[in-house]
Amino acid sequence: MASVKDTNSRSSVRAMPGQIAAPPVTEPSGSRLTFHPLTYREMRRRFWHMAPGLLALPLQVIPHRDPLAPLLFWLIIGIVTSVALKIFLDFRQIQRQGETDAAASVAGYSMSVLLTILLLPQHLEVGLSVLSILAFGDGSATLFGLMFRGPTLPWNKAKSWSGFIAFIAVGTLMTSWIFSGESQNAEAVEPPVSFAMAIALTMPAVLACAVVESVRSRINDNIRVGVVAAISLALLNLLRPM
Repeated sequence: MASVKDTNSRSSVRAMPGQIAAPPVTEPSGSRLTFHPLTYREMRRRFWHMAPGLLALPLQVIPHRDPLAPLLFWLIIGIVTSVALKIFLDFRQIQRQGETDAAASVAGYSMSVLLTILLLPQHLEVGLSVLSILAFGDGSATLFGLMFRGPTLPWNKAKSWSGFIAFIAVGTLMTSWIFSGESQNAEAVEPPVSFAMAIALTMPAVLACAVVESVRSRINDNIRVGVVAAISLALLNLLRPM
């Protein structure tokens, strides 16, 4: 897993040092919604932020033991680590101007997922849900925030309502689907969770992550979102019907 998170803005696109510069964007609070196509560099950045979430999809159809068999467990760990290393080594290709926290960004993303899987091997749905929030929730927030600029959040003028709403909507739908699908694995020990129940179990975590991501902080977005996602999903999983 690797992080390619927006440094601190969904309402402006920053240029790469020594690379093609994107014009600065300023959208006052209350401005109308406008569409802005992404630059090629930003499209690559969005791809590498959201693509790791696709790693959860094959497990929706491949029967696997619960807890995971050692081979599959370490295969997942190896894939996550390899993707994180790949993006870290190539981070300059998607880096924004003034961005210096590549290690924190990648580590915050990947370690949140890895540690959740390592600590809760019998609940792979929790680890995959952390991955989903980072990939699809956080990733969609930046995607929609950059493409559909307009009214900004009252508590952070650098963030937009379009990105905040996208985080909650896309994050909830994808995370609920992944959580429910993994719980219905043919060899799962615990009872399966319906899609409706998965929404009830994951939406509070997605909402908490959207709020945490939107506030001003010196801590990298991926670290904040990853930690809150892991803790909140682990606690909410205790409420699932048995």
